[in-house]
Amino acid sequence: DAYGINDWHKRGPFRYELAGPTSRAPYPGEHTARNAMLICGACERELPEGAYSEEQRGRRQSIRRCDECVAAGNQLVLMKKGRTRSEEDDCPICQLPLPLDKKQTTFMVCCMTLVCDGCIAAAEKRGMNDCPFCRAPWPKKSETISMIEKRVDAGDPMAMFHLGNHYNNGRHGLEKDVARAVELYERAAELGLKDAHFCLGYLYDDGMGVGKDMAKAIRHYEAAAIKGDALARCNLGIIEDKAGNYEIALQHYMISAKLGHQGSLNNIKKMFVKGHASKSDYAEALRGHQSAVDEMRSPDRDEALAASALR
Repeated sequence: DAYGINDWHKRGPFRYELAGPTSRAPYPGEHTARNAMLICGACERELPEGAYSEEQRGRRQSIRRCDECVAAGNQLVLMKKGRTRSEEDDCPICQLPLPLDKKQTTFMVCCMTLVCDGCIAAAEKRGMNDCPFCRAPWPKKSETISMIEKRVDAGDPMAMFHLGNHYNNGRHGLEKDVARAVELYERAAELGLKDAHFCLGYLYDDGMGVGKDMAKAIRHYEAAAIKGDALARCNLGIIEDKAGNYEIALQHYMISAKLGHQGSLNNIKKMFVKGHASKSDYAEALRGHQSAVDEMRSPDRDEALAASALR
């Protein structure tokens, strides 16, 4: 199953298949006058205007691209980018990549920062009961929403995202309001926050409180995946997998597994069993996954994880 918003604390895609000369459906405006035909600067085919977006139609031939070539180019970018996690995914204290399992991290309302539980546990062992990053006292629960709203008013995308989460789940005294959550997620996504793109992708994919819109879901999944989001990448793989596009699905799963995502590694194993992935594919995924997991581990994090299991 796909990984969703609650897994952030699980799926839709454009099919990048080039239609053959006899298999494609007619383009809009196929039966137009001869002078409405345009040549694509990439594939060099003469195609009707309907085969191009409005933006592409206005470009000179050398840089004009038909919809098929644009899709193919987008696919290339999608597979080249997002193979590593950015520094934004590091804990600001220990500088290690944050665990993909958000249950092993804590959002610090005082400074709008995500900190690994290992650093919080280490600070507590030293007798520090304030925020281990900004040193501010832990705020009262009743102050949470007002503090976040203040940062939202200041244009903080992380605050927008977390306020959106609270509206989406009806937490901290807020009534569940998916429409408001989407509005906040969209603002955060416009400011480049990949987690907001992922949540929008999942909402539109599943149609949870919003109209199901796979085009929007894919667009947001891809925006998150390009920024190194392992869950969004896995969900793109799941959709391609279900559509029978195994080669593309495997590429997505491989990237996600090498970012440390266990679900993607499991899906590669299933593809191997079904004959859609090779033994070397699975071995490569195993090595990459273990390397990513090792990068996210530390004695403090192991200790904090063990302690949380006993609660």
